[in-house]
Amino acid sequence: MKQHRAILPLKHYDNEGRIKPSWPVFVSLLVLMRAFLVFIASISYRPDTGLLLSLFYPDRHYFYASMLVGVPALLVMFAVLWRHWLREHWRGGFLLVKPLVMLALLADLLLHVHMANHGHWAFSWLLAVTILADLLMLMYWLRSRTLRMMVQDWRKI
Repeated sequence: MKQHRAILPLKHYDNEGRIKPSWPVFVSLLVLMRAFLVFIASISYRPDTGLLLSLFYPDRHYFYASMLVGVPALLVMFAVLWRHWLREHWRGGFLLVKPLVMLALLADLLLHVHMANHGHWAFSWLLAVTILADLLMLMYWLRSRTLRMMVQDWRKI
């Protein structure tokens, strides 16, 4: 009888024995979906729904572009949260998780570089922090061994 050896510590596995997504996965997805979160918060602010939206996104074009960037992250978030159902019905969907997030991170990075270019490269803490966060998250999605093992584990029967 072949014995199975745990590759990661037990805290990284769910009840079914599959590798759980780590916290950087959720953080990167939430950062990419920030336009949706700001939109939901602005709707819930009754006195002036456009005030909060205009505070974070003075130009509506950047808001719409950021919403477009967040769509792949939203799809991946649903895939991560409903991975048990997705594994039973559409196993090939897990092949799209990493490319979708990396595409969204690259699009977000390009959007912020375009915003910096549009502002004539004037320093902005918001742009600096978001570009740094995009680069760090992109590096995590490229180099994480745990993430690579998680996606491979989800594709197994």
